[in-house]
Amino acid sequence: MAAAIAAAGSLLPLDDLKLPDHLDGVRMEQDGHLNRDYHKEVIIGNHEEFEEGDEEEKEKKLREIFFKVDTDLDTYISQEELEEWIQVKVQEHFDESTDETERIFKHLDSDKDGTVAWEEFHVHFLLAKGVSAEEAEKQVSDYYAVGSLDPDAKENLIRYKFRWAEADLDPQDNKLTMEEFASFRHPEQSKDMLERLVKEIMDNLDQDSNDEISLKEFVALPPGEIEYAAQDSDKMWQNEREKEFKEVVDLNSDGKITKDELKVYMDPKNPTHSRSEAASLIQMADENNDGKLSLTEVLDNEDLFMGSKMVHTGQSFHDEF
Repeated sequence: MAAAIAAAGSLLPLDDLKLPDHLDGVRMEQDGHLNRDYHKEVIIGNHEEFEEGDEEEKEKKLREIFFKVDTDLDTYISQEELEEWIQVKVQEHFDESTDETERIFKHLDSDKDGTVAWEEFHVHFLLAKGVSAEEAEKQVSDYYAVGSLDPDAKENLIRYKFRWAEADLDPQDNKLTMEEFASFRHPEQSKDMLERLVKEIMDNLDQDSNDEISLKEFVALPPGEIEYAAQDSDKMWQNEREKEFKEVVDLNSDGKITKDELKVYMDPKNPTHSRSEAASLIQMADENNDGKLSLTEVLDNEDLFMGSKMVHTGQSFHDEF
């Protein structure tokens, strides 16, 4: 199998085979880290092209979006209009991930039988990591074979295998259909996998294993060495998480996050998100407190909608748990 794939020159790049750590349009990453691009993703959609854009381009983009969101043409954005826009942007992210997943699935399904076996995925992953075809065949056929993969790659493969097994529903044949493969790559889009994703995050954050996440646990710094030079950034990062805990995640304000609250928080299709995000954005940018946004207010708060380098600097210290 490996030799045939290598000979055909049909290798997928490694980025296509890695499970995405970042989930567009979802408030929290799979490792429990807040999605620092959430505001941008639910307002401008595909935002990467504007990361390094000049101020003129950013202002032009914001103006375009403003008049698209203002559907009743009264020169203001209401909360209802903003909610509807956010729902559209989230759906766009879903559609983009679906297209990407279908492309990868079709490439891996070399025999076109409508399924992808774990062995096929495993071989592609090894070859993409630079493992020879001969060694790849050996590792796939012999679980105990000693390979040349680096520790991080080995750890990823183990994690992927568990995720693969979770996505492999009836019949559990170690093969994934297109729908199961989509759940494997994007668990937030599957009801069953969303449950498992929530459990994974609970396990990461619930330090005392009482099936609840306290404010202290939610804002705790990721494990690792403390860099005193980064203390200001640490504090900024913790303040951001405390605000998210109190204003968004802890729905009943009892000082703890339950599994059900986390499930609501992690489900990108839950209407609570578009409602709370629209209300939050208007509250932060509504300078004259009239309950709606003018074009001037949107442009005056460019950092809120397009992202701030100052904020990104503080958050970048803890991109991964």
